[in-house]
Amino acid sequence: MILKTIRQGRFREELLRGLAAAFSGCRSLYVRHQQIIGIAVLFGFAIGFMGISWLRPVYNWDLLAYIGVSAKAWSGSAAEIHAYAYDAMRAHVPADAFVELTQGDAYRLRQYSDPDAFVSMLPMYEVKWLYVAMLTWLIPFAGPLGASFLINCLAMAILTGSLLLWLRATNLLGYAPVVVMLLFLLQFQSFGVTQQPDFITNAVVVAGLLCLERARIWPATLLLFLAVLLRPDQAAILGVLFFCAWLLRDRAMAALLATFLAAVVALAVFSRLIPGVGWWPHVWFSTYHMQDSMAGFHPAFSLKVYLTAFGYNLYRSIAENSWLSAYGLLVVISAYFYWAAPLSTLRRRVVLLAMLLAVPAKFVVFPLHDGRIYFSLLLVASLIALAEIVRPGASPSAIERDKAVKTAKP
Repeated sequence: MILKTIRQGRFREELLRGLAAAFSGCRSLYVRHQQIIGIAVLFGFAIGFMGISWLRPVYNWDLLAYIGVSAKAWSGSAAEIHAYAYDAMRAHVPADAFVELTQGDAYRLRQYSDPDAFVSMLPMYEVKWLYVAMLTWLIPFAGPLGASFLINCLAMAILTGSLLLWLRATNLLGYAPVVVMLLFLLQFQSFGVTQQPDFITNAVVVAGLLCLERARIWPATLLLFLAVLLRPDQAAILGVLFFCAWLLRDRAMAALLATFLAAVVALAVFSRLIPGVGWWPHVWFSTYHMQDSMAGFHPAFSLKVYLTAFGYNLYRSIAENSWLSAYGLLVVISAYFYWAAPLSTLRRRVVLLAMLLAVPAKFVVFPLHDGRIYFSLLLVASLIALAEIVRPGASPSAIERDKAVKTAKP
C-alpha cells in the first residue's frame, strides 16, 4: 500500500513536470515566432470570415432601401424606384430568401405592396451619403449583393490592415489571437456579414482612432471625416475627441476642431441637398415603434416616449447584446489606470477618455441597443487597455506602492 502510494505520488510529480515542460516549450516556440503567428492569425481571420460571408450570406432588408436610394438619381417615380429595387433583389437572392424579405412580417409586406410607403423610408438611408455613392457606382458592375460584398471586403482590408499596423507598432503582434477573440466578444459577426454601412464605417473609425493614438494626426482626421460621410452620427466622436483634447491640453486639439467643423459644414450642406426625416421621427421609428410609412409622420417630442424607448433599449442592450457589459468592464479598468497605473502617454488618455464618453453620449442622443453602433469605440478602448496592461515596466498598483512606502520608512 505504501509503495503504491509512493508510485502514485511520483507519477503525479512526473505528470506535472512533463506538462510544465510542454507548456514552457510551447511558450518558447510561440514567443520566437509570434510576429509570423500574429500576421497569420489576422489574415486567416479576414480570409475565413469573408469566405463564410460569401458562401452563407445574410440577406438584410436594408439593402432594398439602399438599392432604392441609388435609383432616385435617374427615376423620380415611386413605382419605378420600388420596382427597380425589388426586381434587382429578386434576381440575386434565393426564392425563399426573397419571400422572407417581402412577407416576413407586416412591415415588410407593406413595403412590398405599397411603393409610396417604401419610398417614404428612403430619407433615413439617403443620409449615409458615401455608402450610397459607393453602392451606386458598384451595382451596375457587380449587382446589389456583389456591390455590398465588395464594400465589406474593403472594410475588412481596412480593419485588418489597421490592426496589423497598430499591433506591430506597439510590439503586440503576439496578442493577435486575443484581438480576434475580442472582435467576436464585441459582436463583430452581427454586422460583418450584412449589407449595411456599419462594417465599413466601423473599420474607418477604428483606423482613424488608431492613427490618432500613434500621433498620425492628418490621416486620422481624414479617416474620421470620411466616417461622418458614411454615417452622420460619427460626428459625435469628433466632437467628444475635440473636447477631451482641449480638456487634457493635447496638441491634436486644433486639427480635431477643424475636422469637427468641416464635418458640421458637410452635414449642413447634405441636409439641404438630401432632407432626412428629422431626429425625433427617426428616433421614434428606430427605438420606440416602427411605422409602415414615414409620409407625414411628424410626432411632437414626448418625454414619456423617449424614456420608454431609453429603458426598453437599455434592457435589450443587457439581454441581447454584450456592448454594455464590455463598456462597464472598460470603465472599471480605466478607473484602475486612473488611480493606480496612469496611462503611458497623453494621447492614450485623450483617446480612452473620449471613447468612454462617446458611448453614453451616443446612447443618450439616440438610444439604440445594437452593438454595431458602439463597436469601434469599445474596440479601440479595449486595445489601449490591452497595450497598457501588458506594457513592460507598467506602474505598480496602489497597494504595492503603499507597501513600498511603509517598507522604506525608518
